[in-house]
Amino acid sequence: MKKQIKKEDKDVVPGYMATYGDMVTLLMAFFVLLYAMSDPDPGKFEEIAAAMYEEMSGEELDTFTEFNELTENLQEIIDEKEISDNVEIELTPSGIEIKMEGKALFAPCSAEVLSDMEPVISSISNVITELLDNSDYKGYMIEVEGHTDNLPPTPCPNFETNWDLSAYRATGVVEQLLASGIQKEKIKAIAMADSDPLVPNTDENGISIPENQAKNRRVEIFINKFNNFK
Repeated sequence: MKKQIKKEDKDVVPGYMATYGDMVTLLMAFFVLLYAMSDPDPGKFEEIAAAMYEEMSGEELDTFTEFNELTENLQEIIDEKEISDNVEIELTPSGIEIKMEGKALFAPCSAEVLSDMEPVISSISNVITELLDNSDYKGYMIEVEGHTDNLPPTPCPNFETNWDLSAYRATGVVEQLLASGIQKEKIKAIAMADSDPLVPNTDENGISIPENQAKNRRVEIFINKFNNFK
């Protein structure tokens, strides 16, 4: 009786190769993702962000057209009030950024919003709530940052430091937004003092640049597309 010779199965792959293949595939996907996110096109970034949000949160997002429309509505408010020299609106991959010069919002040494700017902030609040709160998209978060120049607020008896001044000014804008309908769980105030200037406060010799300091005294409102992944 002939002994059968067991043929070697040459198609069998060692176990570690499967793990290695999975790792290579994941690395390739990771680098493709990095490449796609390096594209400055906000639309592509939004598609990736939406896919990641849906995967991590289990919630579906159709599109980000709400933010495009919101940007247009906010710009209409600024144009109608004729304050485009003092207020800038920009749509970014993460949301909408509104820069408001300090001199347009507050009197010197004050954190109380000027009366002629109250209707502007009220209109901003209204278009946010009307568009986003009534849409399928619920994950937005508003951050209000107060910024100062580098000079200490020594002529201001109510504020000892720039941290105080920036905190109260950010809070002043937040209170106006809340009074106009923004939900309190959707907003927060952040004091930045002079930690994040738009332009240098001084020249190379340490001499103050007044026009730059005026630009750095501002409030920025960020309408972020995502709050967090819950």
